[in-house]
Amino acid sequence: MSEITYKAVNPFDFAKQLESIFPAHYDELCVTKDFPMAPDYERYAQMAEMGWLICINCMDGEELIGYIIFIIQPHLHYKTCITAFEDIYYLKPEYRKGRTGIKMFKYAEEILKDIGVNRVVMHTKVHLDNSRLFEYLDYKHTDKVYTKILQR
Repeated sequence: MSEITYKAVNPFDFAKQLESIFPAHYDELCVTKDFPMAPDYERYAQMAEMGWLICINCMDGEELIGYIIFIIQPHLHYKTCITAFEDIYYLKPEYRKGRTGIKMFKYAEEILKDIGVNRVVMHTKVHLDNSRLFEYLDYKHTDKVYTKILQR
């Protein structure tokens, strides 16, 4: 293990790194495997161009071991509230002991504060529940989310 570092990265540069780790993320966390993994990199690029995308990476030396991607925009219900909606987050399982994940989320919060974000919305999977992490980080449990597949 080298030194663990955290960095806000250019979404365009990050896409290539993401491809190396995203399949493991999909295998572990995706609950809608009715559809193949097929990120819409064009849409991500459009959001990045509009300034709506923030990517945080977590590196062990030169190896990408984790990331968080946020979509940033004024909330549709509260236009004066700049909101960071978590798109995805992941940390390789072998790095989940200790404080690596906590540091990654705290680093992300500092970046979000620096760019003027007022509120962060995070999700957790039912089958791999990170509620304790978010409660430790002072997030409040405010919503439940349900999904339903209408067509395949």
